[in-house]
Amino acid sequence: MIEKANAKINLSLDIKNLRDDGYHNLETIMLPLEMHDSLEVQILPPHATDDFVTCDDYSLKITKYNLVHRIIDEAREKWGFREHFLINIHKNIFLQAGLGGGSADAGAALRAVIKLLKIKPKKQDLIDIGIAIGSDVPWAIFNSPTLLKRKGEVLEFFDHVAPFYVLLVKPFDGLSTKDVFEVADRCEDISHGDINKIKELYINDDLEGLGKAVFNSLENPAIELLPSISNVIENLIDDGFECVRMSGSGSCVFALTNNKKLWRRAEKKYTLDHYQVCATKFLGK
Repeated sequence: MIEKANAKINLSLDIKNLRDDGYHNLETIMLPLEMHDSLEVQILPPHATDDFVTCDDYSLKITKYNLVHRIIDEAREKWGFREHFLINIHKNIFLQAGLGGGSADAGAALRAVIKLLKIKPKKQDLIDIGIAIGSDVPWAIFNSPTLLKRKGEVLEFFDHVAPFYVLLVKPFDGLSTKDVFEVADRCEDISHGDINKIKELYINDDLEGLGKAVFNSLENPAIELLPSISNVIENLIDDGFECVRMSGSGSCVFALTNNKKLWRRAEKKYTLDHYQVCATKFLGK
């Protein structure tokens, strides 16, 4: 079977205190995009003793698609099934971009296993399995507009898909989430804001309001590591996009507009300028 693994943007991201377990408490709004990887998943013959995961992007570090191995192992321990799987990942989501590609693949793999084995999971089981793999993974399993809190295990779903056009522009270089958080932990110039207000603006399709309100606590630390992110943000604002921000830990920048011609014109412009570019939309109902 084929399962889509959708990318996400963090419409805003508020990084709070460092926890005893090494993670940070956070508040963020994650929104799924039409941009996606595709996973081909099939059950292996009964004599198989392991899961096999392949990927068509050879630049992807083995630890990234090990998330797929890990989530299947976690599910096997939770539900006790004996089947093993062959999973082929066809990459489309930019790497080291803050778009949640590795988490999306893990979430999609779990959804595929659930469908193939006809498992009827409890919501809390899915959250427990996901959070054991990573902070973004519980969200990726459910793959819907969500306000997340704490480590990423508190999910408040909401039912709205804004009609905005979304442009993703990523500098050639990516960023390690670990490196960005290390800079953030010693950085004094950290942005904070009102996540609930931003959720309300999004639900009301208030693009102008969002442009003034969105923020990302990791943006300045990421710019310290990769200054070209700042150039992308400034250029997209100059182009006329109403809402521009870096997603996640970067290095990808998202820009929102209601202007389809601007969206397509900018897609061509930044592609010619040798950025990684995707013109996409929020995942519909």
